[in-house]
Amino acid sequence: MGRVLIALLAVQTAMVGVWASFLPVSFYEDGPLPFLNTGWTALLPPYNEHLMRDYGLMNLGFAVVLFYTLATMSSSMVRMSMAAYLVFAVPHTIFHLTHLEHLSTGGSIGLAITLGLTVLLPLIVLVLSSRRVPADR
Repeated sequence: MGRVLIALLAVQTAMVGVWASFLPVSFYEDGPLPFLNTGWTALLPPYNEHLMRDYGLMNLGFAVVLFYTLATMSSSMVRMSMAAYLVFAVPHTIFHLTHLEHLSTGGSIGLAITLGLTVLLPLIVLVLSSRRVPADR
């Protein structure tokens, strides 16, 4: 199950990275969820091309870490990459959950679920990885 969750996080991170890096206006207007056109990103203006592209490239860089973790599944890489993911996901979630005034009730619920998953999934992987006998140190 840990491998599947890491794969999900890696693919999602790569998709956001490609989208924000190469189509920053589209990401801003329709993002941040690929194919759902939520428009949540644009609800906190103003648009900034530099920021959108940097965010995308940061996601692509982190996707490399996640795909490497997926390829090796070493205990130390799993723990390090999930901890790093949480360093971003926890404050990001807190920020957005305390700034819901611009969203409808449905949008607020959708955002809360989506962001909750960005914290919950890496936590599940960390718990699962702590139950494994460390193969490396």
